[in-house]
Amino acid sequence: LRLAWRRLLFLLAIAPLALAQDTQLGGTIGFGRYWKYRWNSATYLLAGGEACVKCGGRHGLFLDFNHWSRRGTGSGTYPAVSLNLAGVGWRIQGKGQQVRPFVDIGFLAGSKKRYTHWLVNDPASIGAVGAGLGFGVAFSVSEHWYVRPFGRVFLLSTNETGAFAGV
Repeated sequence: LRLAWRRLLFLLAIAPLALAQDTQLGGTIGFGRYWKYRWNSATYLLAGGEACVKCGGRHGLFLDFNHWSRRGTGSGTYPAVSLNLAGVGWRIQGKGQQVRPFVDIGFLAGSKKRYTHWLVNDPASIGAVGAGLGFGVAFSVSEHWYVRPFGRVFLLSTNETGAFAGV
């Protein structure tokens, strides 16, 4: 499974080089909540990266990867220790030069590590797929740099839901 993640990250890194025109690359940092029916949600710190190909106009293809890490034991009782989620989807955005609102619609896949039993000390890795919806605004700070606060919500095949906000 680790080899698959490395390959995905490699493809995310080189894809914009092949289609360098109208390509955006960025990093993500933020906080999220993740929950399952009948469990309290837990707070997670997340970090990742994103590429958007052909994003010079109103439509583009985005690819992203985020690693979620649970913040301490007092942040909820949900047993997932960490998540690795990769997504691909369609970005619809405004035309403004300084301010560009956007909406993301996409699919994601990944794995989570969680404790399957309270006596087991080694977390199990469980795969999942799902769909997500994102929204935000990109603010230009110079010709080649921007700040993009955003939020996303998703639903996974394992009957789990998550939401996060970041920059």
